[in-house]
Amino acid sequence: MFKLRLVFILIFVSTICIPLYQYFNLSKQRDLFVEASQKRSQYSQTIIAPRKTIVDRNQNELAISIKRPTLIFKSEVDKDRILEFSSNKSKDIFLSTNKRLYFESNIDQKFIDEAEIICSCIIIREDLYRRYYPYGSIAATVVGFSGPDGGLDGVEAIYNSSLQGDIKKDFFVRSAKGQKTLGDLETYIQKDEVLQLTIDITLQYKLFEELKNAIVDSKALGGFAVIMDAKNGDVLAMASYPSYNPNNSSRVLKRNRLISDFNEPGSLIKPFTIAGALDYGLIDKNTIIDTNPGYITLSNIQRSEAGGKNFGEIQPDEIIFYSSQVGTAKIAIKFSDDQLKSNLRRFGFGEFLRMDLSLTNPGTILDAPKLYDIDKASMGYGYSVEANSLQIARAYSVFANRGTMVEPRLSLSDEFERVQVLDPEIANYILNSLRNTVLIGTASSLSENIVEITGKTGTTNKFIQGEGYAEGRYQSSFASIFPHKDPQYIMIVTIDEPDPNKYFGGDVSAPVVGKMADFMLRLNYL
Repeated sequence: MFKLRLVFILIFVSTICIPLYQYFNLSKQRDLFVEASQKRSQYSQTIIAPRKTIVDRNQNELAISIKRPTLIFKSEVDKDRILEFSSNKSKDIFLSTNKRLYFESNIDQKFIDEAEIICSCIIIREDLYRRYYPYGSIAATVVGFSGPDGGLDGVEAIYNSSLQGDIKKDFFVRSAKGQKTLGDLETYIQKDEVLQLTIDITLQYKLFEELKNAIVDSKALGGFAVIMDAKNGDVLAMASYPSYNPNNSSRVLKRNRLISDFNEPGSLIKPFTIAGALDYGLIDKNTIIDTNPGYITLSNIQRSEAGGKNFGEIQPDEIIFYSSQVGTAKIAIKFSDDQLKSNLRRFGFGEFLRMDLSLTNPGTILDAPKLYDIDKASMGYGYSVEANSLQIARAYSVFANRGTMVEPRLSLSDEFERVQVLDPEIANYILNSLRNTVLIGTASSLSENIVEITGKTGTTNKFIQGEGYAEGRYQSSFASIFPHKDPQYIMIVTIDEPDPNKYFGGDVSAPVVGKMADFMLRLNYL
């Protein structure tokens, strides 16, 4: 009897203890099981975010990255066959480029299989982010374009580091079928990060159109123009023609000549020579300059007024609005060497722009050990000095802002910079002289314009490297500020090699400003 009871007790104890032992043993190993399970179900993936969007000041998209179903072909012939096949199948094409088709909407494997039969070829599918430029050639020389290695031109290159998409590593949980079931939602949310430019695409479009028309009408090689806000330096439009289509993979790059071209400004420099002479006390507003007989001989070299004119005895403001070479030369030789160079530099000539344009050249000012009178005269009326259009716009901001110079900026995130460089009274005197250039001087074609424009014409013989100054080849410019009584905008227009029978800045460049000013008035920019 005792033995039987003992058996029952042992059976009872084992029934209770063995499960308890197994339970506690499994609990100890639970962490090991969980860890092993996670290793089998979790994996990591590197995610490269698309390149950031570029927008204008009003949030209009100038450059965007769009993920599209993409088919890659071995030849253009194969691509063209499938282009036709896609049309028959009502599959809209987003973009057709070199051996690639980007589709507007999704395509399935059945479509690809049928396409391979049609072209008797192997088709590779690789859904890619494609950089697209909605305004094409109109904004190309400003925005530029990018490739697999990043920005290659324009804003895409200048701001490349801030436009590149972030590279992230995220972890996912994989189901038994290998599908992603859990992950960090934030990884998939594209942050609304954009590069916002100061450009106004409405003005960009109109400026491009008017510049192109002026180039065609004057039978010129090309041209470039910029509109800048006189108060804060915002570059509102920057057009260069000929341009190119950045969406075309076989594009032929055309540089942004407003930035890359450093040319002799010619008569556009004269107001700064007069302003400096007044500031240094070399002349006053009532000084009489005798320009008779219409030419001057300096260092055994004769310089004459344009068109053989003779302005006789004139005052400093008349030198500006009549654009007198002789009058400017006679004032320029009053400067010491250092004064003449320092005067140009205070207005930003020969000095880098603050915005990062990746330029290696800040423009030049003749830096000879000794300046002869002919050198001073040449510098005084804009030869032996080189500048790009943005530097000229920066310099003219001095007259628009009562002596304060404003730095141009291309991104709204760039710093706003101003510096006083000239006495306000002298700046206002020059501004009024520039108004007379339009009323009675070399830009009188704009005298009846509704918007009161001030400005200075400039026409220079084109300097060809290795040849010198080319006969009959000119660059014709007009630097303007408007409206006269409350300056808000600065506009610089240059036409390259217009018809030599009609090539003065007042004839070919100034009308572009007049048309743009009228347009801006109609659209309430003024």
